[in-house]
Amino acid sequence: MDEEEILRNVENKIRSIPGVVDMKYLDEDLREKVASVERQTEENGAVGGLMPFVNKGVWETLKREKCLVVVLGSHETPFVVPDHAIYLLDQKGQIVGEFLNEDRRKEMRRRDDVYFLSEDFVLYHGLEISGEPFFLVPEIEFHEIDDVEGVTSVISASISTPCDHLIRSSMGHMTRKVWTHLIGFDIARNSKAE
Repeated sequence: MDEEEILRNVENKIRSIPGVVDMKYLDEDLREKVASVERQTEENGAVGGLMPFVNKGVWETLKREKCLVVVLGSHETPFVVPDHAIYLLDQKGQIVGEFLNEDRRKEMRRRDDVYFLSEDFVLYHGLEISGEPFFLVPEIEFHEIDDVEGVTSVISASISTPCDHLIRSSMGHMTRKVWTHLIGFDIARNSKAE
């Protein structure tokens, strides 16, 4: 199977996922723009610049040979809110706080060692914090294309609001109520796709 066929098969599979409105492979120019916008966003910090953050998911995804972005018109997709989408870590990597999906919010409301900073974000009491805390946005598993022949090392990431704006603008989706998600994968060299 050649690389073009693999990419077509991935596109067909992605477009068949409920909620997907559009998708686009990142060419080198768009990949560089995404990296530039994400770097600038990290430099500006989170919470209005009050706290540093690292979008590890984006950097891990951009390391993949192929990257694509999906535009979603519905939150009824299989990869919307993973169990842990955002962490607040200290300099030793200790989890100080985290984003919670609906199921975990219910579980955490029964605990007395957490403080709800908002409806979906908790801080943990009684921790000895080392250094300045920072937000970490990790990579997200994405299994929807695992079964596409020739695809390996699939990973995905939530992108920043400025990057979401860049992508939606470049794809003509500024007037629609949509959101974006970044996906990366490698081509399995034993698939004769070189």
